[in-house]
Amino acid sequence: MQAEYQETGDILKVLLDGRLDTDGVHSCELGFSARVASSPLPVIVDLANVSFLASLGVRMFISTARIRAAKGSKMILFAPSDEVRDIIETMGLDEIIPVADDETAALAQALA
Repeated sequence: MQAEYQETGDILKVLLDGRLDTDGVHSCELGFSARVASSPLPVIVDLANVSFLASLGVRMFISTARIRAAKGSKMILFAPSDEVRDIIETMGLDEIIPVADDETAALAQALA
């Protein structure tokens, strides 16, 4: 799992690439959680290149989103593949963290 962080203006954009399975989560969770939870900026997370999302990945997103929510900050997931969207909806992650179809929609939600 690769994670790239881009601060552009008033937003932190995270690009994830790979599988958020056991190995993928273990390789990126510490850096993801530390960087995203500590950012004062709204965060959008690009899931376009995430090919699989396991329960550990869902847990990583939820724990990070809870920390951000406690600080009054937003985190929006966007552009999941159909397979990843099915997992998000089946596990109810979209009821906890907003999921947008594309970057434009994610930016609008994050900056609202």
